[in-house]
Amino acid sequence: MKKAKFKYAKLIYIIFAFVVLLLAFNIIYLTVTGKTLVSQVNIRDFAKTRGGSQTTKIIQAKRGTIYTSDKKVVATDVKKYNLVAILSHKRLTAKGEPAYVQDKEKTARVLAKYLGTSYDYIYNKLKKTSYQVEFGNVGKNVSALAKKQIDAENLPGLEWSEITSRNYEFGDFASYEVGYAGLKDTNDPYTMVGQMGIEKSYNSWLAGKNGKTVYLADANKNQLPGEALSTTKAVDGNDVYMTINSTLQTQLDSAMKEFSENVKSSASACAIMDAKTGRILAISNYPSFDPNKRNFTSYEDKFINMAIEPGSVFKSFVYANALSDGKLNLKETYVSGHFNFMSANKLIATIHDHNKVGWGTITYEQGLYHSSNTAICHILLEKTDMQSLIQDYNDLGFFKASKIDGLVSGSGVKGFDGKSKSLSYVTTGFGQGSSVTALQLLRAYSVFANKGRTVEPYLVDKVVNPKTNKTLYKGKTTMSKQIFTDDAINQMRSLLSGIVNSGEGTGTPYKSDEVEIIGKTGTGQVAVKGGYSADFHTHLFAGLAPYDDPRVEIIIWWQNNASGTDEAGQIVKDMMKSSLNVVAGNSKTVQATTYKLKSYINQSTSFVSQELGKHSVTPIIIGDGGTVVNQYPAAGNEVASSTHVMLRTDGSNMTMPSMINWSRKDAEAFGELSNTKIEIDGVGTIYQQDVNKGTALTPGMTIKLHAK
Repeated sequence: MKKAKFKYAKLIYIIFAFVVLLLAFNIIYLTVTGKTLVSQVNIRDFAKTRGGSQTTKIIQAKRGTIYTSDKKVVATDVKKYNLVAILSHKRLTAKGEPAYVQDKEKTARVLAKYLGTSYDYIYNKLKKTSYQVEFGNVGKNVSALAKKQIDAENLPGLEWSEITSRNYEFGDFASYEVGYAGLKDTNDPYTMVGQMGIEKSYNSWLAGKNGKTVYLADANKNQLPGEALSTTKAVDGNDVYMTINSTLQTQLDSAMKEFSENVKSSASACAIMDAKTGRILAISNYPSFDPNKRNFTSYEDKFINMAIEPGSVFKSFVYANALSDGKLNLKETYVSGHFNFMSANKLIATIHDHNKVGWGTITYEQGLYHSSNTAICHILLEKTDMQSLIQDYNDLGFFKASKIDGLVSGSGVKGFDGKSKSLSYVTTGFGQGSSVTALQLLRAYSVFANKGRTVEPYLVDKVVNPKTNKTLYKGKTTMSKQIFTDDAINQMRSLLSGIVNSGEGTGTPYKSDEVEIIGKTGTGQVAVKGGYSADFHTHLFAGLAPYDDPRVEIIIWWQNNASGTDEAGQIVKDMMKSSLNVVAGNSKTVQATTYKLKSYINQSTSFVSQELGKHSVTPIIIGDGGTVVNQYPAAGNEVASSTHVMLRTDGSNMTMPSMINWSRKDAEAFGELSNTKIEIDGVGTIYQQDVNKGTALTPGMTIKLHAK
């Protein structure tokens, strides 16, 4: 019995001694290698990691969306990706598996295919001995689709960083006013700032605040399992709604581009305003640029900033001042043709009417119809109180800088000193020797629609928090004091109507059979190399409609060696009609919702149609296939309800849809996806198509459309 107990105790002692010895050996092994003997877990590195190795991931805030007044998306965020290839064999996953490029040849072939570059370019990058490599521009701003295709190849060592890029849905669309936003700097891929236009002036409203997540990581920066140490949520930016109407803007941009190219204009601009409220409905500059490409030829906003000699459109204010002060009888006569400007009994200059010979003895009423320079000379030197007129110039907003929703407008140049009735004071009266901006003219001509008061133009209707739908800022109508009397305004409207509609005025090309347009033409001189050009001029028209109570105002100007007045007249007539229709319907509230498009590539047409239908978005199916192979607009774009989304299928049989009431942009997108040629006669909304609905379409076929 005693012998058995001794034997058992000895066995326990041996086992205990073995365990102690094993623990001691494990401690020595851990000290040397940093790993446990049995599990081979690297406790030393793990302890270091747990002791303070943290990685921060930025949560990028969504920049606010810019909308038109009819809730079409102008500018919005889209997700893009930057690519990096890890080459160092030290880069491992949390499980110890390779997280570096292993098959460089295969990787080069795949990347070359989906990034649209050469195999050699990629392979030479991958042959480097650095820890990691980037791929220049081809590896930046990679689309979600290309990323998805590359990821499907399951290639180790490729890492993506998500970035947000700004997308401008309409491209060249009031571009100088909308502006653009871009990354703050190359070292901060998560902060986007406005760099021009509304994007810049409303940046504090549009920009959100980035958040961040802090988590533990191993020595290779791989996130360890478990919850984040801390998370600060991102705060998205607010949405900006402009006063611009998408249909009018698209129509005007198209018309101005075609017009400017036809008349070979070096510069041109046009704006349309609700004359009662100051809301700018459309504004176009030529040449312009696409904010997605930033293909500038000039950084100058022609309408807001470019100072020009206004020519005879300025005469209206000289007349209005004299009528308001009771100094002018329109039925009084004078001798037209030429006027000798004298100073100290010396002839300083002889001023001629534009036809050099004049019209004999005519009334001052006829003088404005004919745009007589000599009429202005007589009024300024014989009838007008100079200080009264200079005060009116100031009240109208001429010769001083201003801002429109944070966009700075130039002051122009006042060519006279205001101390005496000098030659420069007189020439300013018929638009020579002093310069103004088109924005100043837009503001000033609104005086004839508002009983002698100007209205301040503005571009932003409101700023809205997209989560709460709360309006944070609201644009408002701002009127000046009364500058001209009611009687003077009534007489001026009659004069401006005569210029366009009497048959003897300079504004005959702007006469419309559908609405009574009133306004004033002008031809300004352009300084070239210290003197005025004999052939190159600025041409202008300032118009309002309808005559009895103007609701819409249009200012258009262009510079060239010819005229082009007839073509400009057609633009004004078309745009005036379209604009009056929009203004008349502004009392109706636009009930629209927005929806961010997904990628529908490789999905069934029935599923996509159902999905879009849930959001009141209208799908246009191109082809008789069952799978979507292309789409417009692209994934990531926000669209409003009732928007057309084009879906190109894998079927070859295509039929003509009804394009009535489509926009030009929708029609052109259909043509691109269907490989047909779209020809559009006119500008604006489609009202007629020469190819009937249901007609079979073939590649290269021409589809003629009519727009107004």
